[in-house]
Amino acid sequence: MRRGAAPSFGTPGTGREGSGAARRAGCIALGVALLGAFACTGNPKQELGERANQYLELKQKRDWASIYDGLLDPESRKTVARDDFLKRRRSTFDVLGFQLVSTQMDEAQDAAKVVAKIDANIPVLSPRGGTTMLRKELADSQAWVRRDGKWYIQLEG
Repeated sequence: MRRGAAPSFGTPGTGREGSGAARRAGCIALGVALLGAFACTGNPKQELGERANQYLELKQKRDWASIYDGLLDPESRKTVARDDFLKRRRSTFDVLGFQLVSTQMDEAQDAAKVVAKIDANIPVLSPRGGTTMLRKELADSQAWVRRDGKWYIQLEG
C-alpha cells in the first residue's frame, strides 16, 4: 500500500488479500466447533429412540453378539458372560417387524423405559407333537440406563 493512499480492504495487490479468506476460515472453524459441542450434548430422548431402534433392528436380525458388545449395559456385562448371554438367546422368537410406541425418562435422565410393538413368530408346542409358529403382536417393555452420556439396555429380570 502506498503512503497517503486510502486504506483498501480485500483489494488485490494491497497485501490484505488473505484477510477475507482468513475471516471466513475462522467463522467456519467456529461453526464446526459449535456443531461439535452441540453434538456432544444432543437430545437424550432422541438418542434413546435411536439406540432403541438399533436394538430392535439387531434383535430382528438375531445379532445377539452386537447387542451384547454395543448395547447391553456395561454393569450387566460384568455379571453375565458373553457366551451365557448368547446361549440364552438362541431359542427366542423371530421378530418380523417393530415400532417404537413410547419412551419415558425419569427426571435425572439416567434411566428410561421404552415400549415397542413387535410383530413376532412365536414357536408353540403342538398337541400332536412338534412345533408350530404362531404370529402375534407383542408389547415389548425395555429398561434403559444412561452411562457416560450413552444409553444401554438393561437385562430383564
